[in-house]
Amino acid sequence: MKKLFFPIGVLFLLMNNSLEAQVRHSHEVVLGSLQVKEQRNSGMVFSGVQIEYRYGALWNINKYEVFYQPRLGAGIGFSRGMMGLQLPKIAPINLTWTMRFYEQNGHTIKAGANLIADYSYQLYPYLQMGHLFYASEIGVSPVFRYNYQWKNRRIGGYLQNSLFGFTAHSQKYDSYWFSFKAKEWLAEPHKNLKFGSFDKYNHTTVSFEFVPNSEKKHSILYEFDYFTSYYGMNFSRLNHNLIWRIAL
Repeated sequence: MKKLFFPIGVLFLLMNNSLEAQVRHSHEVVLGSLQVKEQRNSGMVFSGVQIEYRYGALWNINKYEVFYQPRLGAGIGFSRGMMGLQLPKIAPINLTWTMRFYEQNGHTIKAGANLIADYSYQLYPYLQMGHLFYASEIGVSPVFRYNYQWKNRRIGGYLQNSLFGFTAHSQKYDSYWFSFKAKEWLAEPHKNLKFGSFDKYNHTTVSFEFVPNSEKKHSILYEFDYFTSYYGMNFSRLNHNLIWRIAL
């Protein structure tokens, strides 16, 4: 757990380094499709919609960038007329560090690493009574970013794929019965964490951004996000997201 305090320490260091760091804030509204598959549900795929809000703080220090973006969302899906809920989906830690490797003629290439703590909770009222499912990840990923700017327009691409970390997913039924105690939300997603790489899970994110006018600070993004945990009882989550971003 000590490793989780590292990104918090980095943030305090950056905020106190006012002589060198420049901070910019952003807000994102996400509307996406959602597909969730729990092995416990006889291979049924629950498809629906998800909404999400993301706040961002970006620190520029010379050729380095540190981006902190916590996330909060919820979703609903259906399968064979039955409802499934994702409530909530939360990433309290989502910290990305990148370094600029190339910048010429409007082209910019950056690479670095991401540290994320991501949690999603699933409810299936018509199938599992009051059981609360969870899927959690505390992982490290390499990231790559490309931007091309001409005049006041910009396009960009982003790739992130998990390398190693800790992951957990509900493996058995417990009699929660919608009690919503701290045990379900906090203890359960952490007590069964397994360390591994591609032998335990995979989390891939790809996004494309278009900035029609950089002076107005608005942009539109498409994002593909896929997470799967395939040890024990399998779990998979797939999102296609349309994102509106404003960078202040």
